[in-house]
Amino acid sequence: MNIFDEVDDNLFRPLTGINKRKYVDILALIWEKCKRMPMYAIEKSTVFDMAEEYLLGLGENVELDIEEQSEISGNITDMRVVAGTLIRRLRDTGWLLEKPGEYEDDDKLAVQYKVVPILKSFREIVSPTIVTYKGKLFKIYSMFEHICEQGSPYEGVLKEASEDFDNLNQALRTLSASIEDHINELTLGKSPQEILDFFEKYEEKIVVGSYHRFKTNDNLFYYRSSLYESLDKCEDSLFDALVLDYIDTERVEKDEASIKIKELITKVRMDIEEMEEVMRAIDDRHILYRTRAVQRAQFLLLSDGSSKSKINNILRFYASEIQSKGDGNKDDDTVASEIFRIFGQNFFDSASLATPVKKRKPTPIELMNIIEELDIELVEEKNKKMMEYIRNALTSENVNRFAKDILNGNHAVRVSSVFEKEPDTFIKIIGLYTYSKTAERGYDIKLKDNVVEVNGVRFKDFIVEERR
Repeated sequence: MNIFDEVDDNLFRPLTGINKRKYVDILALIWEKCKRMPMYAIEKSTVFDMAEEYLLGLGENVELDIEEQSEISGNITDMRVVAGTLIRRLRDTGWLLEKPGEYEDDDKLAVQYKVVPILKSFREIVSPTIVTYKGKLFKIYSMFEHICEQGSPYEGVLKEASEDFDNLNQALRTLSASIEDHINELTLGKSPQEILDFFEKYEEKIVVGSYHRFKTNDNLFYYRSSLYESLDKCEDSLFDALVLDYIDTERVEKDEASIKIKELITKVRMDIEEMEEVMRAIDDRHILYRTRAVQRAQFLLLSDGSSKSKINNILRFYASEIQSKGDGNKDDDTVASEIFRIFGQNFFDSASLATPVKKRKPTPIELMNIIEELDIELVEEKNKKMMEYIRNALTSENVNRFAKDILNGNHAVRVSSVFEKEPDTFIKIIGLYTYSKTAERGYDIKLKDNVVEVNGVRFKDFIVEERR
C-alpha cells in the first residue's frame, strides 16, 4: 500500500511552489475552523473570506507560479480573485472537497478526511505538545491486574495495552531523539545567560515536568514482574478466552486467531524491553546534554574579555609551550613575558606569588621495639568478632543470602511476617530495600500500599520475590 493509492498524486504540488508558505497557512486556518464541524465542512464563502483576509494581512502583492497563472481569471491584484485561485488549487489537488448545499444552504468546502492525519502532523511539528508520561504505565498495569474480570480480554486489555505501549514508547523515542537538537542549539553563539535560561527551561518542562515524574511514580521496575506474570497467564490459562474474543472481534478463523494472539503477547514483551532500552538512552543523553551545557557556559565565561579570561589565556599559552620537565626552567623570551616585566605582582593579585612551603627535613628511622608474644585467645576473640561483623554486614552478598533464607523455596514472602517472627532482622530488611535496585540482586521487591506496625516499628509493607 502506497500513500498515493489513497490520496491525489498532486497532493503536495501546492507545497513545493513559490507560495508554499501561503498554502500551509491557509490550510491551517481552514483546519482550525473545520476540525470541530460535522464532516469537517464549512460554507464556501467563509473559506474565501478567511483566505482573502489572510492575503490582505500580508500587505504585499502575491506572485503566482505558472500553474496558478493558468488557473486565474480576473485581476491579479484583486485579493479575492487570488484567494479563489489558491482555494481552487487546494481543491483540485485533493486537500479540500466541494459539497453542494442542501435546500437553501450555501455550498460548502470540507477538508478531505484522508489528509486529516497530515494536517495534524503539520500542527505537531510547528507546536509540539509536551507529553506527560505519568499514569500511562500504571494504566497498563491495572488493566492486566484485572484481566481475569474482563469480559473482552483481547479487545479490552491485550490490544489496548499494545496500543498504549506503542504510544508511550513513541513519545519516549521522540524525547530521546530531540535531545540532540537541544545540544546543537546550545552551541550556536549563545551567551552564558542564554544557555542557562535555555537549560533551565528544558529541565523544568521536559525532564522534571514529565520524564522525571514518570521515572519516580511509574518506574518500570515497579511493574515489570507483574506484567511478565500477566503475560504468562495470557499464554496459559487465559489463552483460550483471548482467542475466542479475537475471533469475535476480528472475524477470523481459530487457527489465525491463535497465531495473532501469540504474536501480540510476544510484541508486548518486546515493548517492555524496548522501553528499558529507550529510557537508558534518554538518561545517557541527558548526562551528555548537561555536561555540554556547562562546558559551553564555562568556555564563554572564560572568553568574555575579562581579567579572568585574559589570565586564563596566558596560562594556557605557557602550558602549551611546555613539552618536557626542563622547559619550565628556561628563560621566557615570549611576548607574554613583557606583561610580567611591565606590571608588578599586585597588578593581578596581592597573593599571586604564594610563599613556598618549607620542606620537612628527613629524620632517621627509629628502631622498633621487640613486641611481646601475642595472646592467642585475644587474637581468636578478635577474629571471631571480625567474622561475625563480616557475616552481618550489609553487603549485596549477605542481603542476597538473607533473601534466599527468608524465601526458603517459596516464590514470594511478605516482609511484615518475617519481621514479626524475627525482630532482630530489622537491619537486614532495610538492606533488602536498599539493594533492591542493584544489578547483582537475586530477588525483587513489590511495594504495597498499606503501612504496617510490627514490633513497635511502622513501615510500608513490601513483598520479596525470587528474581527470574
